[in-house]
Amino acid sequence: MKRLSVLLSFLVVALLVVSLVISCTPKPKETIVLRLVVPAPPGDPLTVKDEDLAARFNERAGGEYEIKVYPGETLVKIPEYLDGVRTGAVEMSDIAWGIFTGLDPRLGASETPFLFDNVRASAAAQAALVELYDPIYQEKFNQKQLASLTTGAMELCGVKPVKTLEDMKGLLVGAISPILAGMIEALGGAPVTVMWTELYTNLEKGVIDATFQSSHGQIELKITDVAPYNTTLYGISGQNAYSVNLDVWNAMPKRIQDILVEEVDVAAQQGNEMFIRYFDEDIAAMRDLGVEVYILPEAERDRWKEACRPYSEKLLSDLGEFGQQVKQIADEANSQFP
Repeated sequence: MKRLSVLLSFLVVALLVVSLVISCTPKPKETIVLRLVVPAPPGDPLTVKDEDLAARFNERAGGEYEIKVYPGETLVKIPEYLDGVRTGAVEMSDIAWGIFTGLDPRLGASETPFLFDNVRASAAAQAALVELYDPIYQEKFNQKQLASLTTGAMELCGVKPVKTLEDMKGLLVGAISPILAGMIEALGGAPVTVMWTELYTNLEKGVIDATFQSSHGQIELKITDVAPYNTTLYGISGQNAYSVNLDVWNAMPKRIQDILVEEVDVAAQQGNEMFIRYFDEDIAAMRDLGVEVYILPEAERDRWKEACRPYSEKLLSDLGEFGQQVKQIADEANSQFP
């Protein structure tokens, strides 16, 4: 009986020790999820690029943080991306600055008509532009800019051929940003405000005669099915930038911040290389799809540029020193890649 009592006492003590050890063992931290929204649809190269970014980051973060990619409007409406990151409704976005020009005119400066001469110059300018734009985003929109990539140029596509400046007169042209609307008007066209996700439908129904969209976007969005004519002029250069909620950023351990910056930079560089390659590939692809592609001769492009010059100069001059800084960045990139 005494032996049994000792055994029971030992078991009780052992259970108490085990319970104490378990209670003192720190619980594993929950993974912090970074929801990254990108306006491109599933399967689009822009989306795939971000999915690859997420895979690399997640592996290096070791379960402490995790990026999840949400394409299109699966989580947030595209016009709400900026405010979504600002408020923390989502943690990250990959979207163009110019879409939100209505909130701050400086956001459209990099889309000034004929600011860049070609896609290589646009790509070369992105890092300097991020440094310039980051303080604006931190001060006004509670987010940090991490990196940016060129998305090529907005090229004219429509239901009828456009080969000269005179062909633009009275043309109903879908405008997906305020800057584009101003450019269309300067060229003699009639801008019609259209969300980029609705360009196909508006062209199909005859609401608009033409629109400006990147050549790759024309292919991916199947705009080529309803717009059999393309005029390549490199008028407005597009870009997408990565941003992260500032509170989320500040709460990150330095190690995670470094990993995020490194992997986002890799994604941006891959994006630049991708769109440089696409410039020639997309022209060939559109022609294979039956699209008549007309590359604007240099002399004719100069006429279009001159028609937009007063508008472009006013855009930048109205922004004061900031506008001149954007122009200086562009001039340096253009001289590097004439």
